[in-house]
Amino acid sequence: MATLRAAVAALSCLGFAGVGTSPAPAAAPNVTFTAAGTFASTPTSGSDSLKLANEPFTISVVANAAAVPISHGPNWAVFSPLKMTGVVHSGLLGPTPVSIASYAAGIEQLVGPQFDEFVLAVPVRIVGINLTIHATVFMPPGTIPNQLIHIFGPVPMNPSTATVTYSDGYNTTSLAIQTGTLSATVTGSSKNTVVRLGALRNP
Repeated sequence: MATLRAAVAALSCLGFAGVGTSPAPAAAPNVTFTAAGTFASTPTSGSDSLKLANEPFTISVVANAAAVPISHGPNWAVFSPLKMTGVVHSGLLGPTPVSIASYAAGIEQLVGPQFDEFVLAVPVRIVGINLTIHATVFMPPGTIPNQLIHIFGPVPMNPSTATVTYSDGYNTTSLAIQTGTLSATVTGSSKNTVVRLGALRNP
């Protein structure tokens, strides 16, 4: 997780407008990780200056199936920079949705005997404020076969398994996800097949 945060911090220094990604091999499909749900009504910590509590959100991150991790270990891998798009709602703006996007997102996947873990870190600009969003989702063991890019069906998110923090560099707010799902699908396909990679290089 420290590796992911360092990678995203370095990318964010290049500008919140986005960092271009290298062209992906034509033969490899894209996998879209999609998280959608509603934040808990009360922040776990922080002032929630954007008033995201009790509001819905949708975030998608695209990773190519042939992507090589920028860092990895025996049971974890970090992929960055990736494209992220999403929509959030803020109590400051009423029912008006806020679109967010970044080309500097990073994800980390960890496979363990007790749980699998999906981590997202991404710099974004929301209502004129530069923020870093950090989300952690704990998944049942076996959700993904290894730390590489794979598809998986909808995984429920709730306060005990999913947390999101946002920070402007001075103030940090943590919000649990009250209800929602995280899934990974092949873009433009509904096939329930696992995308297996051979791109991971030996340490």
